[in-house]
Amino acid sequence: MELLDKINKQFDNKYKFLKLFDVVYDTNALICTICFLYPYQMTDVGSEMRGELETFVKEFFSLNCDVRVKFKKSFLDEKLIKIEVKNFFEKYHKSLVPFINVDNITSSYKDYDVEVNVGLNQDVLSMLDEGELKAELHKFLSNRFIANFAISLVELGETLPTEIDVEDLLPEARPTVERYEMIIDSVLFGGDIAPKPEYIKNNKKPKNSVILGGTISAFTRKSFIAKKGRYAGQERIYYSFSLKDDASVDVIYFCSKANEKKMETLSDGMSIICVGDLVRGLNGNLTYQIKKLSLATAKKVEVIVNAPSGRHKQVVFAEPIETQSQSNLFEDKPTYNDNIMNNSFVVFDIETTGLDPESCEITEIGAVKIVGGVIKERFASFVKPNGKIPKEVQELTHITDEMVANAPSIEYVIRDFYDFTRGSIISGYNIIGFDMKFITKAGKNYGLKFDNDLLDTLIIARTSGLRVSNFKLGTVVNALGITLDGAHRAYNDAHATAQVLLALSKKK
Repeated sequence: MELLDKINKQFDNKYKFLKLFDVVYDTNALICTICFLYPYQMTDVGSEMRGELETFVKEFFSLNCDVRVKFKKSFLDEKLIKIEVKNFFEKYHKSLVPFINVDNITSSYKDYDVEVNVGLNQDVLSMLDEGELKAELHKFLSNRFIANFAISLVELGETLPTEIDVEDLLPEARPTVERYEMIIDSVLFGGDIAPKPEYIKNNKKPKNSVILGGTISAFTRKSFIAKKGRYAGQERIYYSFSLKDDASVDVIYFCSKANEKKMETLSDGMSIICVGDLVRGLNGNLTYQIKKLSLATAKKVEVIVNAPSGRHKQVVFAEPIETQSQSNLFEDKPTYNDNIMNNSFVVFDIETTGLDPESCEITEIGAVKIVGGVIKERFASFVKPNGKIPKEVQELTHITDEMVANAPSIEYVIRDFYDFTRGSIISGYNIIGFDMKFITKAGKNYGLKFDNDLLDTLIIARTSGLRVSNFKLGTVVNALGITLDGAHRAYNDAHATAQVLLALSKKK
């Protein structure tokens, strides 16, 4: 805020309507980019304002670099505000996301006064300090819009399930549902379960009383003190984990006192079968709220279809990317050629200890997945090499021995990357000449064959007619107006390469 105070003092409150949104300093390009918000009721900001502020900011910070000033209109749109409320919970209260329905978030505004109502059920409210939550959300939204926010938390009345005795969904009731067989080893709680779970991949919508099976990962125990309802003042325990067969789903169980010791017998890698409800969380993903659980083992090996070498401990979990901004909601979406629109692409990059795939090792893999012309998911992990990283490589990539000391080995990372690429065309920048040689070798060591179709973005760039002095990634990125922060880091390069691929695939 000191910068805005100085600006207002210097220009006699000429720019009092502005709000500082973001400051980014690119140490490689020596560019400081400062973004200001301006009210939605203003039509536009002029070049004179931009030049005046760029000069002042450079003098104010005594910066020996280029200064660029950007302006972003603060649209007060109900959909946009709802998106930011959603982002708030995903960033600061991720464990509660599955229990918050995005349809219960509403907003209304008049001029610059905005009312935001968030509907939460009793149990979710009982976990939180309402005053603190409202203050956090108020601060979060105030930093993203020019508006006066009033935050209200609305109690919806319903509570989360504890122990619910329901009939199992028998396979005979839905003969068209694809199932596989499991062998029940022992009942943990909730009673008998028909040993024929559905495949997780086939369940993409909310549904009650679903039988699912698989292996446990990321098993976590948490507790909170209930503030309201019949459990007010009592400690409540809940468990969360990921359940995986050929796909995966997030699982949560609010535990009764009687079942705590039973739940404590579970751990990562164990095989189970459950009955529960699939519900849609705030982030749009399904969460499995379980009611019954038994230890079980799969009778058929085809349950895991994407890991030809058998089960393995998953160490890298793909994360969704939501590239939403105030500007792109109001702009025409670009259209791409049929190849982009009709296929899934995994665009990746690696960092290594050297240039020879026979003697050097991978130290980092970064990738994004493009579906329907949209960058949807990210995959990123360091890899612990057997040897040391040469000093000159450390200076280039900024990856040190300390950074990879506790990273998983290539055996686990390459298996997860293999799963991430299934069904997709693999792309990247000069991957045929370099990256795929390392990936192919690493996969071969563990029985994995990367037989995907390949699309080298370097070749696309060379044949695009783009007028550049050379076809290095940094040069092409600059020519297309794409931002590449932190070059020579796998995920950063992969994300920039994906943007290059999309930019060069736009329909003319």
